[in-house]
Amino acid sequence: MMKLFSSRALDSRIRSANTTNAEKWLGYFLGPVGAAVLNFTIISYLNVFYTDVLDLTNSFSWAVAFLALFPILSKIIDAITNILMGQLIERTRTRQGKARPWMLISAPLMSVAVILLFIIPKEHSILQFALVALTYNIFFSFAYTIYNMSHTLMVPLSTSNVKQRDGLSLFSNMGGNMLPGLVVSLVFPAILMPMLGADYDKWVTAMSILAVLALPLTVIEYYFTKERVTEAATSAGEQKQVSFREQIRACFTSKYWIMLIVYMLMFQIMSNIMTISLPYFCNWVLGTYNDGTTQMILSAVGKAPLGFGVFILWPLVKKFGKRKVMIVGFLMAAAAEGLCLTNPSSMPVMLAGSLIYALGFLPSYVYTALMADTLDYIEYDKGLRADGLTASVFTIVMTISVGIGQGIFNMGLAQSGYVAPQLVSEGVYNVQNAATKGFISFAYIAVPLICLAVMAIIMIFLNVENKLPEIHEKLTARRKAEAEARGEVYVSPEEKAVLEEAQQAKDAEAKRIEELKARCAKKGLNFADEEAKYQAKLAAQKAKAEAKKKK
Repeated sequence: MMKLFSSRALDSRIRSANTTNAEKWLGYFLGPVGAAVLNFTIISYLNVFYTDVLDLTNSFSWAVAFLALFPILSKIIDAITNILMGQLIERTRTRQGKARPWMLISAPLMSVAVILLFIIPKEHSILQFALVALTYNIFFSFAYTIYNMSHTLMVPLSTSNVKQRDGLSLFSNMGGNMLPGLVVSLVFPAILMPMLGADYDKWVTAMSILAVLALPLTVIEYYFTKERVTEAATSAGEQKQVSFREQIRACFTSKYWIMLIVYMLMFQIMSNIMTISLPYFCNWVLGTYNDGTTQMILSAVGKAPLGFGVFILWPLVKKFGKRKVMIVGFLMAAAAEGLCLTNPSSMPVMLAGSLIYALGFLPSYVYTALMADTLDYIEYDKGLRADGLTASVFTIVMTISVGIGQGIFNMGLAQSGYVAPQLVSEGVYNVQNAATKGFISFAYIAVPLICLAVMAIIMIFLNVENKLPEIHEKLTARRKAEAEARGEVYVSPEEKAVLEEAQQAKDAEAKRIEELKARCAKKGLNFADEEAKYQAKLAAQKAKAEAKKKK
């Protein structure tokens, strides 16, 4: 199959040695939206489909234990497939890179897997539970694993330029987390969920439409991304086979790598438990069942800072660094969760806490840049790249946390006496007991508070960012020496980018002069006079910018 990727028709549409606007907006912002919306939807509402539409909790005496344990046990399979997938990526050698081919392969697989998740028969039987377990693993352990691992590696493999990489990380997290989060948390509770209710046929139709829409977006992500790091390693003769044992040794003896994995575990457990518990919190603690407004208002206020916050975040990261901004942000978000704990059933308190939390949580969106920094450090310290293994472990952490979150939450619901929604009268549903409400509030508010505190502590010690200048200087010197030993002239990715920028500026200036001459000829103007006016205007702009900079 990999021979297929030698075709020029599958070449990336990105040619530049520098990151481009098309790459940022199409490859890293728009492209990931489809797969991310699917993932957010499944994490947020698949459990609701199981408990409220299929009513699995009230089918067999062992159903509750099944719902609590099968997501966790499924992650054993997931862990194995993640390790295998990481090694497949590490050993993939194609014209299109090592990660991007798998991204394209995953596009149709994800769409089919999502449809299978929601065509489980309603009749309670052993077959129904077998299909639940099977389709759950087809999506998480197979289809989404292939996509997520290749997607996770795109920022580290995109470029060695730290500034450009940080920018791509921001766009990637906007497209892969922020925008899908807005769609799922606002559109679903306000419009889709009241329409779907507990109607099986409507659920199947809606989720099938989402699955089909995601496919072309993933294809866009494939065509508008580029593995510059892989290309540079190939051209320098560095893309050698590294054994799994060597990668294990290199990663698990790196303190920064271990801290990053622990951080990722806290981040994912917090995010998944919050996501799973949000509909239940809005239905039974803060509002009424599927009222169409409570979850929308809470999510709207919580997501409101994200739009303008991104433009604040980037200057802060450039001035103070990723690590410091993340520490302050996580402590702010933890304080917001503490405020929410004082009165979880109060809408004003929850809205104020959600707003502060969102502002504090913004810096988490640059974590993929931290992963790239850590991989650079391992290459500098151990002399090898461990992209495949790191992607495997990251994806294992992400998927295991989904199972852990879902399993713990379902067990808590069962132990506290959760009852599936029952229509008491027109538009009025049953209520949950105090123990269930207390558990749901703990899951949605207290668990994130604990995780945020741990994440802030980890960031205090994860100071790899401070070592980047030395790391990149020594990596460049090492690659240059290796190239010279082979009798080759080594040009670093940074130098290539500078040369390309200079050439682009030269081409743009030549084009401007050509257009100006054509305009002067057409309108009977004197070229020398018009050029003098342009140069005077340009000098004035530069002087103004310089004065502003000095001020």
